[in-house]
Amino acid sequence: MGGLKMVKLKKILAVVTASILMISLSACSAKKQDAAKSEQTLSIGAIGSIDVVPIVIANEKGFFKKQGVDVNFQPFKSSKDRDAAFQGGNLDGIIFDEVAACLYQNGGFNVKITGVTDGDFMLIANSKSGIKSIGDIKGKSIAISEKTAIEYTLDQILEKNSLDPKDIKKSMVPAVPTRLEMLRNNKVDAALLPEPFATIAIKDGGVLLGSASKLASYPSVTGFTQKSIDGKGNEIRAFYKAYNEAVDYINSTPISEYEDIVMKTVGYPDDMKGRITLPKFRKNILPSEVEIKTAIDWTSRNGLIKESLSSKDLVNDIGIK
Repeated sequence: MGGLKMVKLKKILAVVTASILMISLSACSAKKQDAAKSEQTLSIGAIGSIDVVPIVIANEKGFFKKQGVDVNFQPFKSSKDRDAAFQGGNLDGIIFDEVAACLYQNGGFNVKITGVTDGDFMLIANSKSGIKSIGDIKGKSIAISEKTAIEYTLDQILEKNSLDPKDIKKSMVPAVPTRLEMLRNNKVDAALLPEPFATIAIKDGGVLLGSASKLASYPSVTGFTQKSIDGKGNEIRAFYKAYNEAVDYINSTPISEYEDIVMKTVGYPDDMKGRITLPKFRKNILPSEVEIKTAIDWTSRNGLIKESLSSKDLVNDIGIK
């Protein structure tokens, strides 16, 4: 009888052990499922430009997937639509600029600059304006968008060339395509343009007078809401690791291997194929305190912000950790 009891006890112990093992495996599986669920999607918005190229390449080449982050990139045709989506909570982060960062923070929308981008704004004169160099621009009309990074950049270019912004006539033209058409049709003497509009203007015979990248700091940056930084920190770090990997790829690979992607992203005309040049992209860094302070001072001086801001109010280093 003692032997039978022992056999039964062994069977019971075997069943209990198996049950414990199943529960343990189920718990591990549940943890893995929970971990998978915790990997949240990052929604990024931007207007198609050179700045966006590393993000698009990171997506096309699988660098985001490699870093374990799902990025939903949403292109916009205007800053108005992008900002509406951002403030409406439909985006975690955007490509925007230091001036906009000041306006957001002043308005109570807690957004932090987390990196820089490497596009450009170019000051281009109409071929029939008589302007040959930056010194000829006094008294001339320049098409820009008012109280934006475009106007800020123009003022920076002028001041770095010992010119006063009051020396020129600012023509307020928010829509970039309209700005280009006015330049083409001799409605203004010059215009400040991003790509691909700058390249098109030069191709039409426009005279390049200066650019943000050479004569002033380029104010375009990447940024995320503080809410996303707090709730999606791992995803944001993974995003920038993939971004940096894309930068390495772009800087070390002939553009012919990915030119079609660039043309589609930025909007270059078909006849530019084989003639596109890209800037040397930087791995993600934060803008300098001097750059940010200059933007803060400009927005304050032009009555765009009321409260006192410091560079520390506008940045977060999550993208470079």
